[in-house]
Formats: sequence, C-alpha cells, structure tokens
Amino acid sequence: MDSYMNQCRTFGIPLWVAPLLLSASRHKCDRARRKKAYRLIQRTLYHHGVGCQKGFGYRPTYVYPTELKKLMRTVFPDDVCDYSDPCHGQVVKLTKEDFEGIQAS
Repeated sequence: MDSYMNQCRTFGIPLWVAPLLLSASRHKCDRARRKKAYRLIQRTLYHHGVGCQKGFGYRPTYVYPTELKKLMRTVFPDDVCDYSDPCHGQVVKLTKEDFEGIQAS
C-alpha cells in the first residue's frame, strides 16, 4: 500500500486512489489491473456526482488527467495501449482539482 501511496504523491494524485490501485493489483495481468482500477475510480467519481447533471440519467464518460494516466502506466506497465480520448456529448474532461475535491470513502 505504501508504494501506491508514494506513487500517488509523486504524480500529485490524491491518496484516496491508492487503495483502489491496491484492490486492482490482485488481478492476473497489468491490463486487467488497469481496467479494474479505472472502473473503481469511475465508480467513485460517479458516486460523488462528478460530471453528472441533475435531471439527466446518463453515466458520463470520463477523460482522466495525464497525471493519472502516467500513474497507471507506471504502476501497471505491461501491455499499454494508447487509445484516443472520446469526443462525444457525454464526455467529461477531468482535472486534478476534480480528484482533490473528493473525500476518501
């Protein structure tokens, strides 16, 4: 857990992400670990209402800040695929400040 916390500090990502990385680290390969970590982060952001508009029942598509992407690639380095960021109407581009506004739960 300490190594994940140190990596979060290095990239300037809030420490509530570290337990999610630890939880995802139990998967078999790095690709599955990254996918699980991103899903856990998405669930936390959605739970706190980041990027959600009142009255709309859709789940936003998050584009994560480059610091988080670099953190994920450092922690889980194997089999990295570079996908382009989506650009449809339900995309929410996040910043580090969006992450800092969330309390650990």
